[in-house]
Amino acid sequence: MASNKEVSSTEKLLDVIRSKKTSSKFVQTPGPPPSVGKSRLPLPEVLQSRKTVSIGIDIDLHTLKLIKVTQSSDNQWTLLDHSIVPLEPRDTPEFASFLRSELHKFCDSAGKFNLWANMSSPLVEVASIRIPKVAKKQIESAVKWTAKKAMSFKEKEVILDFEIGDEVIEDGVPKLAAMVYTAPLQEVQEIQRLFEDIGYPLGGLAIAPFGIQNLFKTNWIPALDQTVATLDIEMDRARINIFSKGNLVMTRSIRTGSDSMAQDLMEGYNESVEKAWLEESLLEASVPGDFAGNAFMKIEDARNVLLGLSPDSPSSEDIRTHFNLDEKDIIEWIHPALDRLIRQVDRTFQHSTVTLGNEKVSAIYISTSITACKPLVDYIGNDLGIAKAVLDPLEPGGPLAGEITSSLSASDRVSLVPALGAALSDPSRTPNLLFTYKNKETRSNIEKGNRLMFAAVAAVLLVCVAVLFAMVSAANEKKSVITELEQQLKQNIVVDENIIPIFVSKVKDDLNRVREYSERYLGIAAIKELSLITPSNIRLLHVTAHMGTTPAAEEKGSKRAGSVTIEGIVSGGMDSLEDSLVAYVLKLQSSPVFSQAKITKSNAESFKNVEVLRFILNVKFDEGII
Repeated sequence: MASNKEVSSTEKLLDVIRSKKTSSKFVQTPGPPPSVGKSRLPLPEVLQSRKTVSIGIDIDLHTLKLIKVTQSSDNQWTLLDHSIVPLEPRDTPEFASFLRSELHKFCDSAGKFNLWANMSSPLVEVASIRIPKVAKKQIESAVKWTAKKAMSFKEKEVILDFEIGDEVIEDGVPKLAAMVYTAPLQEVQEIQRLFEDIGYPLGGLAIAPFGIQNLFKTNWIPALDQTVATLDIEMDRARINIFSKGNLVMTRSIRTGSDSMAQDLMEGYNESVEKAWLEESLLEASVPGDFAGNAFMKIEDARNVLLGLSPDSPSSEDIRTHFNLDEKDIIEWIHPALDRLIRQVDRTFQHSTVTLGNEKVSAIYISTSITACKPLVDYIGNDLGIAKAVLDPLEPGGPLAGEITSSLSASDRVSLVPALGAALSDPSRTPNLLFTYKNKETRSNIEKGNRLMFAAVAAVLLVCVAVLFAMVSAANEKKSVITELEQQLKQNIVVDENIIPIFVSKVKDDLNRVREYSERYLGIAAIKELSLITPSNIRLLHVTAHMGTTPAAEEKGSKRAGSVTIEGIVSGGMDSLEDSLVAYVLKLQSSPVFSQAKITKSNAESFKNVEVLRFILNVKFDEGII
């Protein structure tokens, strides 16, 4: 059990960051939470709090991890309970019953609760993009257009969601930053259906980068008004996330994981053994029978050696003694893989700072699939030259975990981070795969409609009251109007039926003349509108107008139609040519003269020794003006 005087690794990292900048703007570390006992709050105390309990769920290949938290009245979070259960095979009929049973035991004392699950599918993609600064109703189209260039997905097979960030300047052009992510639609539906079938429907489904973002946004790990990064090293890859003032601004997957380190360790160790045996002339005649089994290291042995770097690994001493290795030897053997990983992380930091314009990363939190391995954390942090710590928000010495996690090993605490991130999720700060931007727009429209309806009802009531008071004073005036109308009727005015066809013919002639003038000057109007909305970096080469319909179409009552074919070129920087063309198309679509604009051809070519984007657009006239 940690003493009250112990300081967590997270606190140490925060002290390092604070020592670099002592601005009063920094967010202070929250005070200790109310006492929660050794394992969980008694049922009466939970019920007395009358607070909604949030439960986070994380399911990996081998374990089911659950975390229970609640938020107190002073905007402070309290850890109530946790559970790590060996997992039943997911492809068996018993899995649903197993999951129902574990959730029933864990949620039974929670009273009112919300369930959020973490989705860790390898098919989930996250990308940071920049879109042209367009009107709100055009943001969705701009995001999809840009995302399809940065990510590979089929729109009908995935759930696409995005978060719009702040305005940024890129090459002197104002743009909007956006975080876009996709997830397989079928997999999301299967997860949602699974929890509904067992009687525990999910309130939300999140992904790991946004779960870590929750740690900063809820101040579980204070953001300190800084730009910090997290590095999660998994078996086959690693993911680097960068957060600016608690907001995710960049995430990137790196194809270097703990398996790469294990491979380098195995190959390096085996080469050294073989070299030593050759030097001693042990391989000249024959190889002993146990040479392959005991002397050489297998990939599974290498993984166990890396696991042995963790202080809580049960086999740490045995496995290192077997191969006669210490921490220094292991770090030396995995040095190539570590260097590749660090180079990729450093390039990611440079891209974030130089290309995206974010502040320099000041600290990094590291978690690994080979548990809380401090030698790796120190090596990576020292090589990058920034403050470093294990991503362990549940460390007993921390301000919010209390002593409830004192019985957990460091490996178990780190493995609970995805579940904790899911438990801290909330619709106001966490993107939800079950409630995307389309659902938010629908709800916003409904709420807007409700407000308009309420305002309309209030206005009608005010009008009714005003009318009620006005009716008495207006009674005499209405009587005089009625009297005047009766006198006009008595004049017995008769309309000649022969005059009616003449007026009808005159109206038709006037309509035909208006239509002729419209067709005659529509081309001029189109050219004027094009001259007003065409920016200086777009040059129009040919503009051809097609107006009216064929006589056969007019006999069938078809609507009149018209279109303009525009051929031109876009000049400027190569990186902004397509963005400029997209912005131009959106301007045409929002014009009162035109209704639709479609790119029929676009390709890069050289024009007067300058690289330009040549395009052909087909633009239709708005039917209301023809």
